Parts: sequence; structure tokens; C-alpha cells
Amino acid sequence: MFMKNTRKIFLSPHLDDAVYSCGGIIHELVAQGSSVEVWSIFTADPPEGSLSPFAQSLHARWKEKANPSWIRREEDKHALDFLGGTYRHLSYPDCIYRRNAQTNEPIIKKDDDLFSDDYVVENALVLNLVRELKSRLPSKADILCPLGLGGHIDHRVTRLAAEQIGRSLWFYADYPYAAKDPSKVNAFLPDNAEPEVQEFSAAGVDAWLKAIACYPSQISSFWASVDEMDKAVREYARLPISRTLWLRMIN
Repeated sequence: MFMKNTRKIFLSPHLDDAVYSCGGIIHELVAQGSSVEVWSIFTADPPEGSLSPFAQSLHARWKEKANPSWIRREEDKHALDFLGGTYRHLSYPDCIYRRNAQTNEPIIKKDDDLFSDDYVVENALVLNLVRELKSRLPSKADILCPLGLGGHIDHRVTRLAAEQIGRSLWFYADYPYAAKDPSKVNAFLPDNAEPEVQEFSAAGVDAWLKAIACYPSQISSFWASVDEMDKAVREYARLPISRTLWLRMIN
């Protein structure tokens, strides 16, 4: 049972994922008296030295060629301040900056690599993240984790690490990927996961939209404009998947 008025910690792969996916839920939880934190994982500054052409192309899209990470962290602070939550940035490098340990080649060279079925799990990265989460997560808190819908490798790494901390977990659907085919959620649910609906109000939807708009550098990654984002999120908010969390208990 998802208890109200208790500490909630959302594990967010990037500096927007939890708000994109659960902004309406976060708004309602805060309104009900819960303490809500978003721990974003892949938030580090770009590494020194030359970047891959793909990383450079994203920097250009985000309109900050040198270091967009600080801008994205500031956007995240504004979004969570607006929703009434708090943030924590864990400073792991985004996959667009990571390289193969054997070849030193970038693991991401094109868009398709972000979602590749051929991705080889970076075991050292997962192990380090598991250790940090185990040492820093409070014992009395609900932990919420992305399902990994869409298959983005940083979302998959986040889930892999969360599932190794030995805690009961709540899972949320990753937006906007979940909107493409909501029926696929069943393929991502862990065994014996129990759904629970978290209703949010019209005010919650409005707050969700305003929080997403706090990430202006990222709007163009998914929508042609803020108005298009507004329409898409309102349509998604009407779907059951947008307001459902799934609990996998650990005895």
C-alpha cells in the first residue's frame, strides 16, 4: 500500500525523467503532506577533452556547446522547487559521454545506440551505483524507480541498480516513451508487481505541465513547441498508465 505523508524518493535517470513521468503524482503527494525527493543519477559535467560528434550535436541542440549539464541541473532545481519537492544530483556521466572500457570508443554514436538491444551492461557502473544507493537511501522511505519503457540504456541501468539494493520498489512508467504504446507496459513489469492508481487533479495536471516547461533545453528533444508538449501531456494524463504505480515487494 502506498502510504501518504511518508518520504518518497524517485530515482530519475536524467534531469527531467521523474518530472516528465510523474509530475502530476509528485504534485499530489506534496499536497497531501509527503516529503518528495528526486535523485537524478546521470548529471555529471561532460568529461574533459574531446567529445564524440553525437554528444556535440546534442550540446548544440541544447544551445550550450561547452557544458549544458549545469543548465540542466538548474532547470531541475526550478522544476522541483515549483512542485514542492527537493533534488539530489548523483553526478554519474550520461551515456552520451561514456566510453567502452576496452576500446575507448563512445558507447553512443547515434540515436539508435541510446536504445540498443546490443548494449553491453557496464557492470562497474551498476556496481558503483548500487553501493551508493545502499549507503545513502534512508531505511524509511518509499523508493520509486523507472520501468525502463522505451529501452533507453540509462533508464535500464537505473532499474538494474535499484533492483539490486534489496528493497521493495515502486515502479513508474517512463514518459514520453510510455505514450507511444502503453500496452507494452506489461512486458516491463517485474513478476508479482501489484498496480495502484494515484489520482491527480486538474490542478495536478497543470502543475505537471508547468514543471516540464521548467526544462526549456529539453523541449526540442520530444516536441516542436511548448504548445505541442502541453497537448501531448494532457492526452497522456487521461490514460491509466500515467497515474499508475506498481509495487514489487521484497519480504
